[in-house]
Amino acid sequence: MAYGLPVEGDDGPFVGEQADPVPTCRADQTVADARNVLEGPDAREVVVVAGDDLAVGLVDAERLDGAAHDTPLLDVMAVVPSSVRPSVTVGSLAEREGERALVTTSDGRLVGVAAVKGQQQVEQELDSLMEAVREQFGDREPGTDELHDFLRDRLIDEGRSAEEADRLMAELAGESPS
Repeated sequence: MAYGLPVEGDDGPFVGEQADPVPTCRADQTVADARNVLEGPDAREVVVVAGDDLAVGLVDAERLDGAAHDTPLLDVMAVVPSSVRPSVTVGSLAEREGERALVTTSDGRLVGVAAVKGQQQVEQELDSLMEAVREQFGDREPGTDELHDFLRDRLIDEGRSAEEADRLMAELAGESPS
């Protein structure tokens, strides 16, 4: 997985599968550049990269406060932020619930950022999903295909790609994704 290779086994889900893109700035850019990147929706932090997406630092809005526009990012960034590998299981990060984990390959190349969910959040999401199923089908018990289609459509409605939804549904059914 760390090098784009397939993963075998049932240990997942893996952090690398859940990593979202994160805004980046090059190491030679300034505070003004990072502020421009952070103006986007949902932008919390900027990963400072060098060369071929090598993660060398992290800058959030708090670090940018009070810094002059022309200040180099290297002067305000948190150096070499801690990161996790794409092959780390989501469950192994439970103690970091509510945090965002920077995901990099073993050679430090940026993969993205993943939100870390704890057991309580997973249970709440499952309760919400069960309520949605009850609302959709009422008292009648849906057939397997009907439930599969409903869950797949819900994943897509929540922002997953069709391919990712198909993969997740295959995993749920205990099948090998095609």
